[in-house]
Amino acid sequence: MKVKEIIAFACSFIGEQEIVKKLTSTEAVSLTDKEQEKVDTLVRCFNLVNQEIASDYLPFLYTEEIDIDNSILNYADLDKTIINVYAVKGTFNRNVKYKAYTNYIQIFGKAKSITYSYLPDKSELDDDVEFFNGLSARIYAYGVASEYLLCDGLSEDAEIWEERFKESLFVLSRKRSELKLPARRWF
Repeated sequence: MKVKEIIAFACSFIGEQEIVKKLTSTEAVSLTDKEQEKVDTLVRCFNLVNQEIASDYLPFLYTEEIDIDNSILNYADLDKTIINVYAVKGTFNRNVKYKAYTNYIQIFGKAKSITYSYLPDKSELDDDVEFFNGLSARIYAYGVASEYLLCDGLSEDAEIWEERFKESLFVLSRKRSELKLPARRWF
C-alpha cells in the first residue's frame, strides 16, 4: 500500500472529500496550492505517526549481520537508525554479552549478528508502506487524522482520532500467547 492511500483514508476521516477524490483518481489530477499544502502536512503527520509507532508502541525489528570480536560497534555503522538493541548473537546463534551506550555498543565476544529496533525513514506520498506487527492502513489513518487536526488547532476532534489510534495499537500490542493456569491441587 502507498502513503497516498493512507492519506486518502485520513482525508475522509477529517472531511476533505475533494482531496480524497483527487488522490484516488486514476486520471492525472492536479491539486490546488491549498490542497497541496494540506497533503504535504498530512505526509509530515504520517511520518510522525510512523516513527511514534516504531519508537513507543510496536518496535520495528531488524537483524543485521556483523563481524566483531571484543570491540565497539558504532550505531552510525548500522544500516538503520537504531532505537534499542534486543540481541547480539555469536557463533551457533548463542547470545553474546554486550553493553549499550549512547553512540555505540561494546561487545564482549565474537558477534555475528545484531537484532535491534529502528526508526523508519521518512516517506513521500508515492512511497510504499510496510505493515509490521499487524498494523493496517486504518490505524495509520487514525494517527494521521489525529496529528493533522492537532496541527490545525482542533484539539477536541483530534482527541477522538487519537483515542481510536491508541486503542487500536493497544489491541495489537496485547500478548496473544496461550494462557496457562496453575495446576489444580487437592488438599
